[in-house]
Amino acid sequence: MTLFSFDSFDIKSFFTPDLIKQVQDFVKDVYLDKKIEDYIVRLIDCTRNPKEYKLKTAQYLSFGASPRGTIALFIASKGRAFLNGRTYVTPQDVKEVAHLTLRHRITLNYEGQAEEIKVDDVIDEILSVVSIH
Repeated sequence: MTLFSFDSFDIKSFFTPDLIKQVQDFVKDVYLDKKIEDYIVRLIDCTRNPKEYKLKTAQYLSFGASPRGTIALFIASKGRAFLNGRTYVTPQDVKEVAHLTLRHRITLNYEGQAEEIKVDDVIDEILSVVSIH
């Protein structure tokens, strides 16, 4: 027995499939400088090799972000730049999407969970330790 149907909500589509594709193409064309590419790669590397970056929370990490996390951070940074009316990515764009992009890609070990370490705190530390060159 169905309690409701989606038709009863009178939902109107906002984007057409063609418009979504067009926006995706615009986002692909957002410029990402080599320095920012390197910054993103180092952020991901820090999740995988936290001791090399001297993270205080290194002992609590079980798994870091995968190469797909790198790709997600690239795309999300470009998307944020686009949504803010820019044709280029800034370091701030990367920082603004880092939590949303990486939160589920970093796994704490049992010690970290027992100590009630938050993945967001780890990401904050990573963002404070890794600088753009």
